[in-house]
Amino acid sequence: SSSDWTTQYRLLYSDTGRNWKPYNQDGNIWAFSGNSNSESAVRHDLQQGVVARFLRLTPLAWSEEGRIGLRVEVYGCSYWADVINFDGQGVISYRFKVKKMKIIKDVIALRFKTSESEGVILHGEGQLGDYITLELRKAKLLLQINLGSNQYGSILGHTSVTTGSLLDDNHWHSVMIERYRRNVNFTLNGHTQHFRTNGEFDHLDLDYELSFGGMPYSGKPVGGGKKNFKGCMESINYNGDNITDLARRKKLDTSSFQRNLSFTCVEAHTFPVFFNTTSFLQLPGRANHDTASVSFQFRTWNPDGLL
Repeated sequence: SSSDWTTQYRLLYSDTGRNWKPYNQDGNIWAFSGNSNSESAVRHDLQQGVVARFLRLTPLAWSEEGRIGLRVEVYGCSYWADVINFDGQGVISYRFKVKKMKIIKDVIALRFKTSESEGVILHGEGQLGDYITLELRKAKLLLQINLGSNQYGSILGHTSVTTGSLLDDNHWHSVMIERYRRNVNFTLNGHTQHFRTNGEFDHLDLDYELSFGGMPYSGKPVGGGKKNFKGCMESINYNGDNITDLARRKKLDTSSFQRNLSFTCVEAHTFPVFFNTTSFLQLPGRANHDTASVSFQFRTWNPDGLL
């Protein structure tokens, strides 16, 4: 019908077809403008690209003279990446070609998804006290780095930066760490934080290895009982080396995994559901039953609300 068109809609995407994520722009769930008549076409170029197998369009408003109607063309390109499933026990060890590395420049990139709020994503350390740790803590991403402190305490190199929130939503998140001397760009899902590390040293002195998925099982312990990462990672790249590809070709130590390393992402059995201020879930009652039992987990920023 010439009176059927959609004037506003939202875009959701998923890699499973069950767990959907709304497209965000400028920090908000984005509402796309649609048609104003039945003839003209409206084009939108995404500010942030999405990686997905499934798309869903949710109409928000439509023509007052007709019904919901939408014809859409979507353009993109193919995507492929090596995926590694971390079981919360195993750690991938990337051994350096020399025992001690004195690194002035780092570029670390990866994508991850998990339903866990805690877990070490990568860690490296040196006997001189230098270290770098990227971990999930309370569903936020925490980067800790120390390029060196002195024994007298006058130079303290520890630097800690947090970004993101609610990252345990079982959706993919992209991370990049770019360091040159003390200057660091810390990027999560396209949003970059720039900072300078504390102290006066420029090099990151690491010994033996960099571990992905948790703390190493040897070397000086600084873990403090941290949990290993449980979830999936893909496209892990460290200073030009494709870690996921090296692991697939059995060029890295994966002996800590209790079972064989899996290169498919094991999907979660539960998915979070988002409720806005007007939405609700209604379930049918059970005939001939006087009692009911309900259990769930929730989190919210709102101080008041009916559960």
